[in-house]
Amino acid sequence: MHRVLFTIISPDRSASLRWQRTLQREGWTAETHTALRAACSHGGGRAELLLLDLELPECRTGEAFRHVLKERAPVSTLTFGNPQTVTNAQIALLLEAGADDFMYSTLDERVLIAKLKAHIRRIMPAIEETTSKLTSSSGDVQLDRCRHAVKLGLRAGKCSELDNLTQKEFAILSMMVNNEGRIMSREDILEKLWGDGAGNVYSECIDKHIESIRKKLGAYGKRIRTVYGSGYMFLGTAAAGTRRGK
Repeated sequence: MHRVLFTIISPDRSASLRWQRTLQREGWTAETHTALRAACSHGGGRAELLLLDLELPECRTGEAFRHVLKERAPVSTLTFGNPQTVTNAQIALLLEAGADDFMYSTLDERVLIAKLKAHIRRIMPAIEETTSKLTSSSGDVQLDRCRHAVKLGLRAGKCSELDNLTQKEFAILSMMVNNEGRIMSREDILEKLWGDGAGNVYSECIDKHIESIRKKLGAYGKRIRTVYGSGYMFLGTAAAGTRRGK
């Protein structure tokens, strides 16, 4: 299930690493953190499934827990805890605050995997919805890969939609938003989009596509910056001008 990112957050590093290894043996992508503030939500077209330890400070009150869900907006949130310390009142509190399920941290690995697979089957529509969309960090540029459309100005409340990007233009913009803040060289773009045929395509072709994308994006075209001598970079926030590469 490469479309799902499991984020395990627990002060007990040994327990979270054990779960991480179990998930990775299934071919799933999983990362671990010992504190919620150190965990970064990753995009990349994947739906985040949070696994939160009840020992975390943010899991001690319903209000704090709801704030976590609002800020991270995971596709699903599961909580877990030590059967010797967790109480039924704690479990009920977090389920009422928005958690989707609870599991004991001592759960047998086979049962853990079976429960996660069953949970993923139940939330598959939400996963499909999440992974079909690619959104910039600012939240105001969103690509719908199912409809081949681009929405602009979502956070400003003045949303407009573009559906006139060519297939190659949409693919280039998707690649740049997916790698926000990173320089994409012309060679990288050529190789990813044309594969073995990249050698037969002039690098200037990328420049023309970028120019067309900028025009179609209007004011948001400034988000695509030229890094002289290196390539192009998409920025999540408004920026004007160009940047010299080293």
